[in-house]
Amino acid sequence: MSDSAFDALMARLGVQVHDPELLRSALTHPTWALENGGDDYERLEFLGDAVLSWIVAPRLYEAFPDLPEGSLTRMKISLTSGRTAAEVARELGLGPAIRFGRGAAHEGDRASVLENAFEALVGAIYLDSGLEVVGDFVLRVLGDRISREHLLAVPEDAKSRLQALTQGAGLGLPSYRIVERSGPAHSPVFAVEVSVGDRMLGSGSGATKQRAQKAAATAALEVLDRA
Repeated sequence: MSDSAFDALMARLGVQVHDPELLRSALTHPTWALENGGDDYERLEFLGDAVLSWIVAPRLYEAFPDLPEGSLTRMKISLTSGRTAAEVARELGLGPAIRFGRGAAHEGDRASVLENAFEALVGAIYLDSGLEVVGDFVLRVLGDRISREHLLAVPEDAKSRLQALTQGAGLGLPSYRIVERSGPAHSPVFAVEVSVGDRMLGSGSGATKQRAQKAAATAALEVLDRA
């Protein structure tokens, strides 16, 4: 990442930056930090994932007073999914602004990397400027994805179906747990288990936490279908 690429991205984001180094950390791949020291985007990614839900959930609750919990959950999952995060990252041009270690620069357009960087960027903006500023930023970059027409057309995914099924049966909410992370820093693989109460229903793996969760939910649905 050159200084010019970083400065150009900051201008495109449309937010006032108080701590540029915090934003640089959000755009630092683990391979760069391993070779050069300093922070990478992983901790900020964890925070940004939660911040996205904090922003999206109240907006959906207020915008769709006629919809039940299951529909709102499906919409929230769609808006905070890895696929949506990667799409927004491409639109913002995050790829060229990410710092990579030697041999990993070709990962700049990898969906999982873009997803991680976008979530980390959201976390960094939250720390740098607060919830109101990052909320305005997230809603702006989501654009038409948060419109009623778009959201009502979103198909139900495995996580939403599993939640609806377990809640409908009075079993409570599914709980997802990362049980293993393997592979190199530039191409991780996550293994996830999903449980309801004390019962483990399924497991799955994927290149991102959300993909692994969806795979685990799909496996759990197959178990419940056979029950």
